[in-house]
Amino acid sequence: MTSLRKVITRTVVIGALVGATALTGSTSAYAEADRSGANQPRADQPGAAESILDIIPAQTLDRMVAQAPLIDAANVIRTAVERAPDRGYAGIGLVDDQVTLWWKGAPPADIAAAVTSARRTAPVEVANATYSRAELRKAAARLTQLVEADRADAVHSVRLRTDGTGIELAVDDISGAKLPKLPVTGVRTRFVERDQLVERSRANDAAPFDGGSGIGFTTPGCTAGFGVRNADTDAGYILTAEHCGAIGSPWHVGWDTTTGTGTLVGYAVDSNDDHDTMIISTSSPGDHIYVGGQHDEVRAEVVGWTEVFPGQLLCQSGYTSAGEIGGPVCDLRVDFHYTDIEDLVEATQLDGDESARGGDSGGPVYLVNADGTVLAAGTTTRSAGPGFGFQDFATARDDYGNLVPATAIASSCRVSFVVTDSWSTGYTASVTVYNDGPAINGWSLGWAFSGGQLVQGHWNGVFQQAGSAVTVTNENYNASIPTGGAVNFGFTANGTPATPAPFTLNGTTCN
Repeated sequence: MTSLRKVITRTVVIGALVGATALTGSTSAYAEADRSGANQPRADQPGAAESILDIIPAQTLDRMVAQAPLIDAANVIRTAVERAPDRGYAGIGLVDDQVTLWWKGAPPADIAAAVTSARRTAPVEVANATYSRAELRKAAARLTQLVEADRADAVHSVRLRTDGTGIELAVDDISGAKLPKLPVTGVRTRFVERDQLVERSRANDAAPFDGGSGIGFTTPGCTAGFGVRNADTDAGYILTAEHCGAIGSPWHVGWDTTTGTGTLVGYAVDSNDDHDTMIISTSSPGDHIYVGGQHDEVRAEVVGWTEVFPGQLLCQSGYTSAGEIGGPVCDLRVDFHYTDIEDLVEATQLDGDESARGGDSGGPVYLVNADGTVLAAGTTTRSAGPGFGFQDFATARDDYGNLVPATAIASSCRVSFVVTDSWSTGYTASVTVYNDGPAINGWSLGWAFSGGQLVQGHWNGVFQQAGSAVTVTNENYNASIPTGGAVNFGFTANGTPATPAPFTLNGTTCN
């Protein structure tokens, strides 16, 4: 007899279609959650990354293909169940390498025949259920009324056990939340701690609000640029395009056209018509941007911002483009930066593709780092074919004060560490320190090596090393770092190149 231990740790939410429950874990995160080489397109083959086979790991594909006969067998049984569902049926699931049918009592002749037929395709086990699906649903209907009647209590969902052993009430671990008194239903019911599921995607974001999501007064008409904050006041905002709406207008995500409701991000509180920038006040600015399709969770962490220069290559992640091409528009080469009243930056999509689409306005324009994090470069304003116009982040800072991207570490400094050369016994590194806080006159940057590296030569800084700990202080000629400014130094070291973390500037941890 196959053990049911794995089965009973998985549940389905009430309302799922009969027979639609699979007890194996979800693989919806697929390749984007794993940056290992197994997930990378094979660039040496024609048509790389044109198929899902190019972006999911081979072992994941093998597991999914191996389940094909199980799914076929389960569907044979499901078809028989749905002809007359209100009997002893409790659930169907895939358990290890077989199909399990849970039934209260002895299955009738038609179900037994379906099982016999399905066993020609895959192993099938029939297991006894304590309750039928009909009994579970009847009890769940009473419990659901209880849950919906008091949204303040800890229970957030009613779950039917696929193995027919009872009902689970999922509860949040929230301080002060109370458990309701349960009515007598005749069905075994227990509380289980589960985080509440929330709808999350570009199309329906939730706090903290990330860049790249579709935003609008009601339905999406523009794209959120970046979650930002004022480094001096810590006030939070979403940066987007001014032409999307007027000051005072409410902005929503996840608008439901049936109910006429959505999630309020906040209200537009300031804008610059010449620069086509606007900020929407919010207490929850996000530190990521959406970079995949419209309805997925593929995001990149924002770790700072960057000035833009001609020749620089950037990407943009507008909401509409995500729906059409399933990802960002990249290979946007900065051509020049206007110096007129607009201060617009113009770029070109080097492949001749559409650089942006209607609805991308206000969306994030960014630089991609080697580790997959991004730096805010600006927000989309306009486009024409491969031509692309955006407002740079530095101009937004001029418009709204000391504006910085919301980051996991709410820091006023950022460090760029780049290995510029390496050899068998050592390497050369360039370190650039960016200051988003008040002007600094006299600085000290500290870090710790992780692999026993020793500094052997250096420039533009005074170095001290004690064990793995390194401290670099300014020379007389580079002691000041203005707000928004940067200084650079470098060194050679022995050992294997590795990016140290964390960096501290005058005692403050930097991104």
